[in-house]
Amino acid sequence: FNYNSSSNSFENPPGVETRITVNSINGSFLDGLLWEYIQLDKFLFHFVTKHKYIDGQNMHSVPYDFRRGTNKTLFLFNNNLKELIESTYIRNMNKSVYLISHSTGGSMVLYFLSQQLQTWKNQYINSWISLSGNIAGEVDNIENLVQGFLSPVVSREVIQSWDFFAWRLPEPMIYGSERIIVKTPSRNYTSYDMLDFLHDINAKELSLIYSQASSILASLPEPNVNTYCFYGVNISTPIGYISKSDRFEDNKLETIHGWGDGEQDDTTNMSCQLWNKTMDKKYKFISKGFHRISHTELVGNDKVLEEIDQIIFSQK
Repeated sequence: FNYNSSSNSFENPPGVETRITVNSINGSFLDGLLWEYIQLDKFLFHFVTKHKYIDGQNMHSVPYDFRRGTNKTLFLFNNNLKELIESTYIRNMNKSVYLISHSTGGSMVLYFLSQQLQTWKNQYINSWISLSGNIAGEVDNIENLVQGFLSPVVSREVIQSWDFFAWRLPEPMIYGSERIIVKTPSRNYTSYDMLDFLHDINAKELSLIYSQASSILASLPEPNVNTYCFYGVNISTPIGYISKSDRFEDNKLETIHGWGDGEQDDTTNMSCQLWNKTMDKKYKFISKGFHRISHTELVGNDKVLEEIDQIIFSQK
């Protein structure tokens, strides 16, 4: 993307248009999904074969451009999702819906719910099931910014024009001022130092939008719907990085490992537990870790699907 200083945002280059190709009324589950990456074939087979769900009637999806993290793109996503929920509700005899999200989809759904009136949520939303929800940002986004995404497939220069990375760096509210996320010979960066970090890796344009983008979910607003927070645990996961250079010239980082689901650490996966204290007690809240089930395996895992069955079908 190209940076526009007038709007303080990234935009498509001249002559390029990005479209999310989905009809929000129909919202086919087959649209815009990374099937093999997160085992969605198993998820779809489970609900279509075992429970006889019908794609486009009572089973839908709302795709999004994961590179983006601006108020504008979130507004468009919210409109599409709200329209789809309301039409699905009517099409299925006024039954409230279950939202199931994965990874950054958790960020998208949380923002969506935070923008809706409580009366609307009470009518249309039965429950939200968050799988590996990227609720409080992600430490391994640091590596992508310095070394590139799926390095060297997508260069760091390209990555640094994706405003997603200004939105989903570790949230200070959860990671705090003591946890060191990046260590160099002369400085330790915590979640409160992410603006300086962007400057120091020469992601200057991304740093200009950081203050605005990082504030979108900074308070981790409680969803105030029945919420189930599932995630993998006990897998070696990046929790920090060491650079031998203060200026990150060699684009290489040494990874510090801790625990998580292989991609997201326990800190962000378990950040939803904050809502156990802040959310209205009339809504259910359950947080559960699944032993050695990775970030990309959670959606199609049999144990997780059994838990989802218990949530959905025990209430009918």
